[in-house]
Amino acid sequence: MPGATQTIDEELRVVRSRLGYSPALDGVRGLFMLCFMAYHFGVDQLAGMWVCINLFFVLSAFLITRLLVEERVQHGDIDVWAFYRRRARRLLPGLFLVLTFVLVYAVLWADDAVRRKIGGDVLATLGYVMNWRLIAEGDQYFGTKGGESPLRHAWTLAIEEQFYVLVPFVILGLMLWARTRRRMALVLLAGAVASAVWTAVVGFHDASDYPRVYYGTDTRAQALFIGAALGVWLAPGRSGALPSFSRPVVAVAGVVGVVSSVFSFVVVGPYSGWMFNLGGMFFFALGSALLVIACVDERPSWVHAIFGWRPLAHAGRLSYGLYLWHWPIWLAVGNGRLTDNAIIEFVLCAVLTIGIAQLSYQYVERPVIKRGVRGLLPSVRTPVVATLLPVVLLAGAGLAVASSAPTAPAEPTVAVPQGPPPKIVAGQPSYREGEPARIGVFGDSVPFFLVDRFPQETFPGVTLDNYSREGCDLLSEPISWAPGFQMGNEPKCTAMKKEWPQEFKSNGDDVLLIWASPLLAVPHIVDGERLWLDDKAYLDLIRSRWDRLRRQALDAGATQVQIVNVPCRKPVKDSIPEEFRVVFDSNPAIVKEYKEPKRINRLVEQWADSHDDVQVVDLHGALCSDGYPEEIGGIKVFNDYLHFSPEATPMIWEHVLGQVSRNYVRARS
Repeated sequence: MPGATQTIDEELRVVRSRLGYSPALDGVRGLFMLCFMAYHFGVDQLAGMWVCINLFFVLSAFLITRLLVEERVQHGDIDVWAFYRRRARRLLPGLFLVLTFVLVYAVLWADDAVRRKIGGDVLATLGYVMNWRLIAEGDQYFGTKGGESPLRHAWTLAIEEQFYVLVPFVILGLMLWARTRRRMALVLLAGAVASAVWTAVVGFHDASDYPRVYYGTDTRAQALFIGAALGVWLAPGRSGALPSFSRPVVAVAGVVGVVSSVFSFVVVGPYSGWMFNLGGMFFFALGSALLVIACVDERPSWVHAIFGWRPLAHAGRLSYGLYLWHWPIWLAVGNGRLTDNAIIEFVLCAVLTIGIAQLSYQYVERPVIKRGVRGLLPSVRTPVVATLLPVVLLAGAGLAVASSAPTAPAEPTVAVPQGPPPKIVAGQPSYREGEPARIGVFGDSVPFFLVDRFPQETFPGVTLDNYSREGCDLLSEPISWAPGFQMGNEPKCTAMKKEWPQEFKSNGDDVLLIWASPLLAVPHIVDGERLWLDDKAYLDLIRSRWDRLRRQALDAGATQVQIVNVPCRKPVKDSIPEEFRVVFDSNPAIVKEYKEPKRINRLVEQWADSHDDVQVVDLHGALCSDGYPEEIGGIKVFNDYLHFSPEATPMIWEHVLGQVSRNYVRARS
């Protein structure tokens, strides 16, 4: 939580600390906060700014721990209640203002989906458990599909407040048990290592894992442990002397800290699995700690000259407010709401955020920091009641706004056109009743939904058995949407692959109809390597899996195997799932193949030609001969980036079954 730890006239004076003010620390916080805002305001080139959250955690833990250790050394104890009171004075005034704005936004501008959840979001924010609420909801931090909570960013506040609740007791316990500075630091570093190892155990393998590893207190604790260890190490001793490192160490720390931070911001992608699975967050947190070492060193250096620049230091003092306000302001007046001009939108959101944060800091936050509630309301006699009353009012208002939102609409019922479905291609063959009588359909979600919506009354004489599953890839090897981002087969898919031959035999299916999958256009991890359609080993793997399906079908009693090739698609970035969206940024060639699957369909043709009992159903040629088809006969062809619409289902089966029947008759004759 940027900026909620130390400023020139608050925390240090409250505990009469011997620690000097470091403009460079505020400057680092201010610069990174401004860059973080810029990313949320549309500067996609800064997608790696999510890593700077580690720096904020390190910095916050460092400052708080150092102050607590100093208090314990000076006074022999830590006044925990006074510590909590200072935290409340620093955090709550700005938070109450933002929550009030968010509720007004929810009533006037927000989507109904946002309003329905706002009560729970407000309660989770006030209770500092927003990170766990987002995990429970499966929230994708990099989601841009709309409906994002204006309080999504409160997850960092939650983690830090959870840290604040525990850290006084941790420091007291360590100083009683470990006693020496070295032992305390080592224990805290061991905690950081344990958190990093645990993060790898939890693991990030597909999009469903992301909320847990991204928002989890336990997975983010590694940065807090590192910051706390540094705070213990650099806290003043009984004599008041401040520990320090040698000048060469400080110089190297500054260079490594800056380089590692810049590297992470421009190189680390949104779904870099190695950040979670291989200790990336741990090492970047160490880099942040090195930057802190360079900033707090009192000797003049280039780090002080750059980060100590007064405008940056002032931005650092405002960074808590900047963080609180920037995201709700972006949702309220940015995000394409008022203008499509990205520059105007950026400037508008930046000016509003900085202006409101400055006003909040000057007229609300600082008076409360100095004098408590009486800084705003001098005549108040019961500050505790004055603090709790806004909590109750905001929580009640949040629940009231949520209850006023209309209930979620039911899924609309799509009216399937009556009568014979239109022909995709003039003169296309028609299905001959009973030829074949029973077809087993194998594939991913595309054939799964087609079979699920199959209009049996339109095609008497044929039965379809569904051996398809949603998200079920032909390959068992993990799919890799981007380097470091993998997704394996779901358990239902794995079970289906084992069970379908026996079901095929029991059902007496005549033909196995394989639907070639567009997922083959996405790289897979094969024996530790990321392979794609330009690699012979990958092509051989696909052919071998088709060969296995063919053998299994023939052994189960099939008389023929047919394979449907892949039609063209028209994916739009903002309307596709998170895992697909990563591909847009990682490899344009993949997107090109997904739109027009020439390589996959060529492989389909080659494989079919190598077997006398395999025939191709050319759906691509029928649908895409004149480019991507939006409509055929007034019927919308695709429902989304991948699937056929319910209205188009009879039309698709009319064409596919006609070709299947023709191929089946020809093979028998």
